Amino acid sequence: MAIDKRIRRTNKALRDAFREMAKTTAYQDITVKKLTEKAGINRKTFYLHYDSIDDFLNTFVEELSEQLLDIITSRPFDRYRLETGEMFDPLFDFFDQSREFFTFILMSDEYSFLSRQVENRVAHGFADAIEASFEISRADAFIAASFMIRNTVMLFRMFDRGQVRFSKQEFKDHLVRLNHSGLSSYLG
Repeated sequence: MAIDKRIRRTNKALRDAFREMAKTTAYQDITVKKLTEKAGINRKTFYLHYDSIDDFLNTFVEELSEQLLDIITSRPFDRYRLETGEMFDPLFDFFDQSREFFTFILMSDEYSFLSRQVENRVAHGFADAIEASFEISRADAFIAASFMIRNTVMLFRMFDRGQVRFSKQEFKDHLVRLNHSGLSSYLG
């Protein structure tokens, strides 16, 4: 039990240190040495758990992808959820609540490679839900899922950067219109 607590403490210290560093330090300038010093842990401890900074960052990609997929697939995907935009309310709330770090990762140009990894993972999982709800091919389900995920992240990015100013309802209405019109030929 003590080992589990130490591991959790170590991971939390590393994550907190990375979150803090990412705000002011370019990705290529974050080294294991700098990260572990900021976290107050030994570099050997880091290497017990991770092979590299990229391996460590994969934990953020996995966590964010899982959280987004849980939100998207918490209920069966069907035409009603698409047409009313019901599925976008929990996503909007998630981004609003986790704005500080996960939104930073998804919206930052510096970390766009992570955003693409998250988008791809979520699109694959979302394609499973679409394929299960509609009689379409795997390829069409993946195209539809990718389309929706990328449109949604793009609109969130524009919103986050102040390029568009919407209320929550206006934001949802734009997502519904954009995604519904683009998907209507796939989901018939």
